Order: sequence, then structure tokens, then C-alpha cells
Amino acid sequence: MAIATGQISIIDYNDALTLTGFIGSNHPKTQMYNPDNSSYTPNWAGANLVLTPSLYKLGTTTDIITSTEVTSVKWFEAGSSTAITTAGNYALSGTKSHILTVKANVLAGLPGKDWICEVTYKDPTTNLDLVHKMSISFSRVVNGGGIADAIAWSPDGNVFKNSSVTSLKAQCDLWRGSVIDNTNVTYQWYQQDSSVSTDQGGGIGWRKLTETANVTTGVTTNTLTVFSGAVSSFATFKCIIKDTDSASNTYNQTFVDTISFIDNSDPIQVSVTSTGGDVFKNGVGSTTLTAKLFQAGNEIDSSGTKYTYKWFKYDKNGNLVSNFGGTGVNYKTGKTLAVGDADVDVKATFSVEVE
Repeated sequence: MAIATGQISIIDYNDALTLTGFIGSNHPKTQMYNPDNSSYTPNWAGANLVLTPSLYKLGTTTDIITSTEVTSVKWFEAGSSTAITTAGNYALSGTKSHILTVKANVLAGLPGKDWICEVTYKDPTTNLDLVHKMSISFSRVVNGGGIADAIAWSPDGNVFKNSSVTSLKAQCDLWRGSVIDNTNVTYQWYQQDSSVSTDQGGGIGWRKLTETANVTTGVTTNTLTVFSGAVSSFATFKCIIKDTDSASNTYNQTFVDTISFIDNSDPIQVSVTSTGGDVFKNGVGSTTLTAKLFQAGNEIDSSGTKYTYKWFKYDKNGNLVSNFGGTGVNYKTGKTLAVGDADVDVKATFSVEVE
């Protein structure tokens, strides 16, 4: 499957600045409440919830939340227009007062709560203020002593960004009330895959994972390590926990939760350069075409060893030229392609696919 294609063309780059970002949390986004003893896990009153926003210019990997261009960071409870201040259940910290600490179990009596972070960034090029909003949601689950449930979360976040993050973890635990039960239980992880037409244990549409280096590891433990190669744009994983304790009132029962990861990497762009320009005169000329790859504004694979480059030729009528790479092969490979006058009859277009 090609990851990028390209051909000689004129590109109009838009100078408009685009911002992206996310909010990180030091705790799972689910808080367990046990009505038997009125306890919360995690207990935000003891181990405070800390929310930390990150801000990026689209196409870069540097967090700019503390940069001089960020002129304001405000936090809000969803549904409220009043900015949060350091008082009562909340504290603000950091160079931009951008880190929000929640010092109490504010989900008491609520099914959940959303927090919104509003960042104002002054574009030094246009001198315009750009406002970027991010949100994060937390839910409260009532889980008494007789209730068991599986809860999955991502302790290191769930976003891959270019090569800055090579792997992330998904953790899934069996909760009984406000206590994790990790004795006499088994774990199995699955990945959502629409091509799976038989039940491999996780249901139709779920592929049973096996230990695969640099793809997914820890597939039979409570902590799954997911490498960037396992996530193409978006991927969802399911953990099934089975109670194998014969003395348990949930013996042989299974508990399930899912978690998703996002690949927020910048797309790879292809630029084709020509040493001899794009015009041959009177049937005479030659040139060397080179496919250059760019990601986040930087050239990658300059040696041409990481990806496979397939060159296709289209004739003056726009038709694909068969056997361009030899009998039965419609393409030539390599980061560069030598083109002579014999390759161009009035007009020829050369397209490269990168895999």
C-alpha cells in the first residue's frame, strides 16, 4: 500500500497557521466510587488530578504551550463561562498558569465532568490572536463491593506524533469495588479489524493479538505496549479479562473494556525534482528525476533506503504505459529515475508512489 504518491507539479502553500493540541492527565479518565465505604479511586483529594495542556503548530513536534507567543491560558468547567481561578477545589500553576490541579473529588453525585482549556496564541507573522480550545472528559463509575468491572486507560496518553513517540501503553484492570483484583485472572488483547470474519475470542471484527516485536507486546498481561506501526490513523484495542478463581462469585466470567489510539503524524509529502527541467526540445534532452519526501517541513529518507519508490509512466494521451519496468512490470524502482529523449513522445508524465 502506497504511503504517498507524487509527480512534478506546482504547489501553492497556504501561509495560514494551524494549531493543534491535547490535554494530558496523571490519572485515568474514569473515577471509581464505592458506595459501601464512600471511597473514590483514584482519590483526587489525596492524589490530586493534574491536567496539563500541550500546544503545537501543525507540522511541528515542539510543544509551544509555554512560549512567548502564548498570551493567555484559561480553564473552564464545561457549560460555564467563568474562568477557573486558584481557589477552593482548584489550583493553577506553571509559567502560563496553564496547569490545572483538581484537589477534590468534584465528580461526587455526577456521572461525569468536562474541562475546557482555552489558549490564546499571537501569530508573530500576522500579529493576530488565534484561540485554540481543547477539552477532556472524566466519568464516575459506581462500583460497590459486589460489582466488578474492567477499566482500560492509557497512562502515557493515546496520541502518536511523527517519530517523537515510538510506543504507548494501554492498561486494563479488573476492579472490585475500589480495589484492583489481579489474582487468578487472565488477560487477552484484541485489535479492531473489519476483515476478521470469525470469532477469535473477542467477537467478529476483532483480531486476537500475538506477541510481535515493535508492533504489540504484553498481549496477555494487563499492560499492552502499542508501537506506532500498529496504529494507522486510528486504532481501537479490546481487553478481555477472565476470572479464573473457582472461589469467586464471578468465576469464569469475562469483563471487557476498549481503548483507542490516534496517529496524529503529519502526512508525508512528495516533491519530484528534475535536473534537466521539464522541457525537451526537438526530441533531444535528458534529465534525472528525484523523489524527495518531506514530513513536518523536514526532508526524510534522503538516502532512499527506508521506503520503496515506484515510478510509473503515462503517455501523451494520459494512458499508463505497460511494461515500463520490463516484461509484466509497469513500474521502475529507485529514489531517482533517468529519463532520456526516447522516453518522451511529445509528452510524458512520470508518477512516483512511495511505499
